[in-house]
Amino acid sequence: MEQEFFADHPSGGRRPSKRKALRTVLLAVLLQVSWPRRLTKEEIVRYLPSYYGENPTPALYRDLMTLTECYVEDLPEPDYAGLNHWSAEQRQRGFLAITYERQTRSFGLAQSIFALDISEDEARAFVALQEGFAPGTPYAEAVQNLLERWAWLFTEKSRLLVSQKRKRRARPVLLPLSPVVDYSQHGETILKLDAALEEGAYVSFAYTPLTHSWDAEPIQHTHVEPYELEYREGHWYFCAYLYEQSNFVDYRVDRIHPGSLHLDHEHFTPGLRKRPGVEVKYWVSPMLARHGSLSARLREQRVTLLENDQGAIVEGYAKSVWWAKRLLLGYGDQVRALAPEQLVQEMRAVAEAMSALYEEEK
Repeated sequence: MEQEFFADHPSGGRRPSKRKALRTVLLAVLLQVSWPRRLTKEEIVRYLPSYYGENPTPALYRDLMTLTECYVEDLPEPDYAGLNHWSAEQRQRGFLAITYERQTRSFGLAQSIFALDISEDEARAFVALQEGFAPGTPYAEAVQNLLERWAWLFTEKSRLLVSQKRKRRARPVLLPLSPVVDYSQHGETILKLDAALEEGAYVSFAYTPLTHSWDAEPIQHTHVEPYELEYREGHWYFCAYLYEQSNFVDYRVDRIHPGSLHLDHEHFTPGLRKRPGVEVKYWVSPMLARHGSLSARLREQRVTLLENDQGAIVEGYAKSVWWAKRLLLGYGDQVRALAPEQLVQEMRAVAEAMSALYEEEK
């Protein structure tokens, strides 16, 4: 067994073999990239099968001693009260701070092998990401876990810098990602929809439209073809293609009953279907048109400036009449729908309803 670890040196002495040196380095790298997940002996050997052979325990324990200058039995538990002090001593002595959890028989690094310095701008961005991806925002838990892994690499100076940026009173950079309703109970639904889109799996679910009370009997949707999942203006929207209607339909994810979404066994090829959208046309007031450029809110958007400061005509494709109506309502009295007729009629109905709300009582 000893010949695996030592090779003859030209001077007549013995030195560690290149294979053992490489294996020890790979073990350190494996522990580094696996954090915060701990690894058992069996998992380590499974990751490095060609390096540990059929009797891996003696070689693995010797590698751990090389990295820590400690016997495995002497390695501290991850909850050891003096772990920070021991880790600092290990770093000062040039050895790794590896802990051993006896109950799970797993190994893990107590501190990163390498330390990363970040700039002030990067610290601001880090805080903005941490605070922007609050519970309910897109993939909040996954983003926070990723940020935690990044923070583990920071030097003490960088951690202090992040802490300072978080405490400052002025917050000029805010990410408007916070949901407008509580999506905590819909996390599993969102992840399942994402998986269905990736795999091309049909879905079935129970849904209560916004026009109905949540206590009402939900509508059962079966064998629905997912098309798109979008986080927009504080809400999650799920778009699907319905064969019986030959049409695309948008659903609010928070109106899908938790636990009701199921992926069907039958699959389709993702990405082949295209949503045609609806061609819309609207007038924009002179006040908005004077800027010379308007935000591109439509697909294939075209803007025609009218003569004599009469505003502008905007044309393009919206996802649906419903989305076009939401867009125009955001401009208030600065726009007027021109086409299609369905959009004109729906905008007129909204305007009349709003006018009635503000009429003086007689």
